[in-house]
Amino acid sequence: MPIYEYQCLNCDNQFEALVFSSDETEPACSQCQSANVAKLMSAGCILNSGTAGASSDIGASAASGCRPAGGG
Repeated sequence: MPIYEYQCLNCDNQFEALVFSSDETEPACSQCQSANVAKLMSAGCILNSGTAGASSDIGASAASGCRPAGGG
């Protein structure tokens, strides 16, 4: 159940939506409810602690290096 980023082609609102594999249609805009939306390319997040066995660093890397596209 990935979260995708969309942009409304009517009002330019950017929003995220949880999309289930059984969904056949794109979600409606969260602001104007239009179905005229485009899926955006999202930047991936690669976690690299630098040490193969240091699993405790992964949480710190995730918290500091991976942020949502909206800065939030």
